[in-house]
Amino acid sequence: MLALRGGGPEALIPAFPPEVVARMVRHLEATWPHEGCGVILQEGAGQGGAWRVVLLPNASPTPRVAYAFAPEAWLQVCLDAEARGETVACVFHSHVDAAAVFSAEDRRQAAPEGVPLLPHVSYVVIAIHRGRVDSASQSKWRGDGFQTVPLTVPDFRFEKPV
Repeated sequence: MLALRGGGPEALIPAFPPEVVARMVRHLEATWPHEGCGVILQEGAGQGGAWRVVLLPNASPTPRVAYAFAPEAWLQVCLDAEARGETVACVFHSHVDAAAVFSAEDRRQAAPEGVPLLPHVSYVVIAIHRGRVDSASQSKWRGDGFQTVPLTVPDFRFEKPV
């Protein structure tokens, strides 16, 4: 599961099951040298519901340095989630050969004009260097801005694919 490295506000980090993290990591490594992206959904409105990872194609015209969801793909995710009683828990994407920081552009896209589009959703950024996970962080809106903490991501190279 994703865990904090070096302490910090534990309430910020949902406990994603290992298979969810593995699926996210494998997708982001596979999309290198472009940024990969997707969402993590959770059944029900609170803790304890089943998790589901939705891998989305990167629709950005500059996929090596940015990610974007195609509007029709995002609409389908939202419609499917509503029909299944799921909520969006996390939006994730990779940074290619760059740091795992929630960049100024990431912040601008997530909260245009300082207003979060998805205020209860966390954002995971995973740095992929030479096709492998290097580091990760998670950000969540906290009143007047995003709070970011580093994450530890397990190495899944020696496990069977999920």
